[in-house]
Amino acid sequence: MLIARNAPDVFNRGSPEWHSMFWDGRIVGSYDEGFTQPEEFTQTLPSGLDSVLAAQAMLPVTARAEMRGSPRDVDVFGQTNEIATTGEKDLAAVWQLLMERLMAVPAYRDLFAQAYPDLPADQIGFQHAANAIAAFEIDAFTLLDSPWDRYLAGDDSALTTDAKQGALLFYGSAGCARCHSGNLLTDQAFHNAAVPQFGPGKGRQNPYIDLGRARETGVTEDRFAFRTPPLRNVALTGPWMHNGAFATLEDAVRHMADPLPSFAGYDYSSLPVDVQAEIRRSPTIDAEIVERLDPLFSEPVELSETELAQVLAFLDALTDPRAATLEEIVPDSVPSGLPVTDEAPQATAFTHVSQQAGIAARHTEGYQVTGQAWADVDGDGWLDLYVTDSIGPNTLYHNNGDGTFNVSPLNDQVALPDHYSGGASFADYDNDGWPDLLVLGREDDVLLHNEAGHGFRDVTAEAGVSDPYASKTASWADYDNDGWLDLYVANWACVPRCARSSGVSGEPDRLYHNNGDGTFDDVTDLLGGLTYGGGFVARWLDFDNDGDQDIYLVNDEFIVPPGNKLFRNDGPGCAGGWCFNEVSAEIGADTKVMGMGVAADDWNGDGWLDLFFTNAGPAVLLEKQGGGPFANVASEVGVAMDPRTVAWGATSLDYDNDGLRDLYVASMRGGVSGFNPLFRNLGDGTFEDIGRASGADDPGPSVGVAGADYDNDGWVDLVVGNYDRGYHLFRNRGGEESGNHWLALKLVGGGPVNRDAVGARVTVTTADGRSQMQDVHNGSSVGSSETLTLHFGLGDSRPQTVTVDWPDGTQQTFNTLAPDRTYRIDYNGGATPTTAGRSLMQNLLDRLSF
Repeated sequence: MLIARNAPDVFNRGSPEWHSMFWDGRIVGSYDEGFTQPEEFTQTLPSGLDSVLAAQAMLPVTARAEMRGSPRDVDVFGQTNEIATTGEKDLAAVWQLLMERLMAVPAYRDLFAQAYPDLPADQIGFQHAANAIAAFEIDAFTLLDSPWDRYLAGDDSALTTDAKQGALLFYGSAGCARCHSGNLLTDQAFHNAAVPQFGPGKGRQNPYIDLGRARETGVTEDRFAFRTPPLRNVALTGPWMHNGAFATLEDAVRHMADPLPSFAGYDYSSLPVDVQAEIRRSPTIDAEIVERLDPLFSEPVELSETELAQVLAFLDALTDPRAATLEEIVPDSVPSGLPVTDEAPQATAFTHVSQQAGIAARHTEGYQVTGQAWADVDGDGWLDLYVTDSIGPNTLYHNNGDGTFNVSPLNDQVALPDHYSGGASFADYDNDGWPDLLVLGREDDVLLHNEAGHGFRDVTAEAGVSDPYASKTASWADYDNDGWLDLYVANWACVPRCARSSGVSGEPDRLYHNNGDGTFDDVTDLLGGLTYGGGFVARWLDFDNDGDQDIYLVNDEFIVPPGNKLFRNDGPGCAGGWCFNEVSAEIGADTKVMGMGVAADDWNGDGWLDLFFTNAGPAVLLEKQGGGPFANVASEVGVAMDPRTVAWGATSLDYDNDGLRDLYVASMRGGVSGFNPLFRNLGDGTFEDIGRASGADDPGPSVGVAGADYDNDGWVDLVVGNYDRGYHLFRNRGGEESGNHWLALKLVGGGPVNRDAVGARVTVTTADGRSQMQDVHNGSSVGSSETLTLHFGLGDSRPQTVTVDWPDGTQQTFNTLAPDRTYRIDYNGGATPTTAGRSLMQNLLDRLSF
């Protein structure tokens, strides 16, 4: 998540000349004169604060993004976060509750008594804690023993020749000391240095640019002016400027030497991908920044490359060696007894690679669904990625086959810049061997036909799938086994508003029958008028193992009629030509929750598909009891999550290829950690949330997720869609550390079986006697389209038999498939190892014995 500003350092803030805090000087003053406070505060700071540093220490505990947190948080002991439940601007209540929490710990009570021996315990407030925090910061971070300090004290050998020349430039022709003056090398004044703006900043109005000092003073002349930063230890405080615009100190110095050309030529593509996804700029604002440039910087400073290096040498000489590590100030534990560590949990599986891979698409606030869809659009053997934006344009990324992506040359044909896009789905609806693209939205959906990998053509009108409702997720299956993929579109909307008591009906979902000639018929009436509700996603599956595709619909409780629906496919013979019977109540699947996303898999390995769906509250895992009903076992098996969680998409995968299916959930807010959970299947019927250690612990707010092996290494990767943020790509690096084996199967239908083979089932039995079953499906999670290739983890074993049950009842068995390979299996054909999209080393390993 991109926060509004780059955090300033706290070095030497106890110096007598220091009198302001923050980039915009929102706290200024002294013990004798009192302190100003942030403009947005409606309450005054308490009296008794010793310094401006103590006044600043009152604030982080009140900010939700820093220490106050969310009402959904719980601590390591399971206690709720009562501090976050106070009124949004009731800061006095926050400080009081914090003191109650501190004084409940005996060790803290003793420390306060030692620090304030003449003050009764009931008169100690958080201002006293702030004074103690400030005293610690002054003691720990006052570091004035740099080479420059030693030189000023008379040690002529303390500075290198370059540093001495740099000092002469700094205080002379380079003009740096005009602002960077005094012992701390700052005038503590505010200047507009034309630092590039890329948002969201501290602004309150679109485009949320950062007004700097003017945000506090309201003075027009203060717009875009920020406090001169002190330069003590400046070499350690990157990235530089109020928003971290410059990744190197050299770039920052070059900018200050000649701000206007630097501002005009700033390379926004050099920013981290996460930041690029949130860039908010305005040409009008850019022009005003240039117009209001501080006259101090109007004349460029000409520095040769040698002189630039000398200035940098001087700046480096302002570093106190003790500032480089600060290890001595980190205790082993805090007074409450909790341990302190400076080591982040090591990721065990995934690495966030969006920036390296070139995934920079953003998602804009507005529509509840992020669309993420995988398919090999051009037939080169590598999965491409399509992602949507609420206000457009959408982006199609071409997989380069080396771990990176570029915006596809076909992107203009699928970007839909004027479409209010939500979910996205690839499916070969016309059986020509090329994945077509369906983009859902708040208004008409758009179907784009893949022209043999050379482009896309809008066929929405002729196909007849222009659904006018607010569509979330598309799900494909051949419900009548005629060889053509049919389509279910889940629609969700609140009219006139979202409320359980509103009593309004939601928009109807749509069921389309594929006629096999490029057109579809609306056959929603086959479902008996039961599709009105808050539909987020439907999952086609054969829940009763009778060989046809049933429909499980996940509904949001906000819209009536509430409750999920299970439509059993009973074949031909009813009015309209086909029979679907709603059996959710009799089968134990009519759960009434605020359902959002769904995943189906055989997590317990009994040969029956189970259902997991998310909720604004505890998640639900409906385990199929053999030929009997479903039972919710989420709590028993450990996937219910905290009851205050709001979760969205979900996907099933075997992330570690141990032969056990795991579960990943996209969460908008987490009650415990705030990060997306990865539930590892322990093989005993229970799951363990490996949490932060997974490496895919996206902080969100996440909505969509779709799995795919984009780098063809046999380990399933993830793309996560974050609401009003962007898309994050997580590469599964299990193959680098694990000895587990895998098998990937790409099924290709023919004759009476749809080309995508949706509805087929594959059972793999390994040499150690374990069996696993998966089905080919298209459409789950929410707004997502995952790879159609089935990935089986094998652990330390190898495949013994592979059985394919095709939708028409045909069965094929293979006994000679090797591990760690991808096979194409054709209907009534053979199993062929694929080489397209594989590296030279992978193909070489394929030739070696197991």
